[in-house]
Amino acid sequence: MLTYLRVRNLASIEDVDMRFSKGFTVLTGETGAGKTALVEAIGLLLGDRADSMRIRQGESTAELECVFDFSEREEVKSELVHSGLLDPDDDELMLARSISSNGKGKCSVNGRLCPLSLLAEIGDVTVDLHGQNTHQALVKSGTHREYLDRYAGPAHIKAVGEYGKQYRKMKDLEQEKEKLGGFVDDIERQAELLAYELKQIDEAELKIGEIEVLEDELGRIRHGKELHELGMNIQSMLVMGENDTVAASELIDRSISDIKRMQKLDGTLAGLSGRLESMAFEMEDIKSELLSYIEELDIDPGRQQEVENRINGIRELMRKFGGSVESAITYREEAARKLEEIELSRERIGVIDSELGTALKVLAGLAGKLTVSRKKAAGRLGSEVKAQLEELEMGGSSFEVSVAAEDGSPPEERDSSLEPGPFGIDRVEFMFSPQKGLPAMPLKRIASGGEMSRVMLALKIVLAGSDRIPVLVFDEVDTGIGGETALKVGEKLFQLTGHHQVFCVTHQPQIASYADWQHRVMKIDDGVAVKTSIELLSHDGRVEEICRMMGDSSGRKVTKDHAGDLLKRSEKKKGKTRKAETGAFSSSP
Repeated sequence: MLTYLRVRNLASIEDVDMRFSKGFTVLTGETGAGKTALVEAIGLLLGDRADSMRIRQGESTAELECVFDFSEREEVKSELVHSGLLDPDDDELMLARSISSNGKGKCSVNGRLCPLSLLAEIGDVTVDLHGQNTHQALVKSGTHREYLDRYAGPAHIKAVGEYGKQYRKMKDLEQEKEKLGGFVDDIERQAELLAYELKQIDEAELKIGEIEVLEDELGRIRHGKELHELGMNIQSMLVMGENDTVAASELIDRSISDIKRMQKLDGTLAGLSGRLESMAFEMEDIKSELLSYIEELDIDPGRQQEVENRINGIRELMRKFGGSVESAITYREEAARKLEEIELSRERIGVIDSELGTALKVLAGLAGKLTVSRKKAAGRLGSEVKAQLEELEMGGSSFEVSVAAEDGSPPEERDSSLEPGPFGIDRVEFMFSPQKGLPAMPLKRIASGGEMSRVMLALKIVLAGSDRIPVLVFDEVDTGIGGETALKVGEKLFQLTGHHQVFCVTHQPQIASYADWQHRVMKIDDGVAVKTSIELLSHDGRVEEICRMMGDSSGRKVTKDHAGDLLKRSEKKKGKTRKAETGAFSSSP
């Protein structure tokens, strides 16, 4: 529940703080005193958009703060803990927000700065605000399904949970399929390309260092004729001489013979003969190798074309796969690995497709059951809300709960291929007509602020036992009503305190008489500025305030007696209500 609210420099409010207890709290006072500003402050603390024009005149910053206590609302606390918004050891949640005239504001949760969106997230599970310029759950058609599901009962909620599990399973399968490679066509195209590249590299039978050998061979082929001629010239000079000259080998033999004769005359020349003999042996090796080289020279043009084609093919693969034979071979290994993975993905995708087909069939069956259950509950909910509206002086209005497919078609005309959403295939919409003769239209498009508040009140009464929102705030709920109808509204607001903490801004004494706590909001002019003052009223203070609300602040006994009698009647009704409710509490001031 909301236990504390402080508002500083908002509208006419200079600085007020209020402490609250569970039960039914009303804010009363003259028009323009600042009651709606207090409701506005709660909305701002729960993520509503801020208008710097609402900052108190002469000030640069408005500061707001509130505290919630969830010690008696374990289900709400668990939801906040699960969302990471509340520490498991904490029962209290303190929200703060500053609004600056320069557009720079700050938000915090339990003293830690946070984005505005986090305040809105907290507001979605803690407070329903109903009135002009406030966020209303009824305006969000997505909440209509939640209301209907809660109304449908535990068995339906369980079915929604089972559907949700199956839906998440289907989404997990879809995500896995996407992770494995997306749609089958994409995988097939990738596999086709990899297989082609793999075939190219395999057919080339690449070997490291081969291109260098081939380039040497190509050089010999291209210059084969010249190499042959030069080799033959050398051979003739070594063996036969040239142009009738003595061959080099014969000259070396003569030199060896002569050096040996010189050696006999001078022993110091002994080493020269050995060196000449080595030259003779080397000469023989050169003659032999040169002869073999000449014999093996290939100057076949066909071989040249073959070598050139091979080199060009290798270079093309090098260009395509990394710039070298080594990188092409590495790419080939990686491509083979990817192709293997794709093949495994193909197999897994086949399994996933089968599982998805089964999951969709199961989902369709569960969705159909949810639709049937919702249709049954929709009729009952519409009837009960309409009955409540009749008691709230809206007997001429109509209220229906439409259950249609997400594409707008009724259940009997739905396309069997309609893809299920996270909560089924139904779109739930509250339909409303303010008077007889007018067709029912979506509630958010046709209802006024006062009508919206009373529809919400009727709905909250019907859903009281299953609504998880702990705090309800009503503004303008008494628009256009009075007399016994106002008493009925007050009684129904009080009934809601069996499951909620309820706040209401009202001008009706009948509604105020049902309050457990009544705060009077006053505008005070001290000659310098107009300020808002707030006072928690005692019993006598309430009698005085209700007299004012009745239009007589003169202090006449008859008016006081009337106000006192109104309070007594309401207290008697409240006592009966408390006795009739399970888990009743006493919170009278």
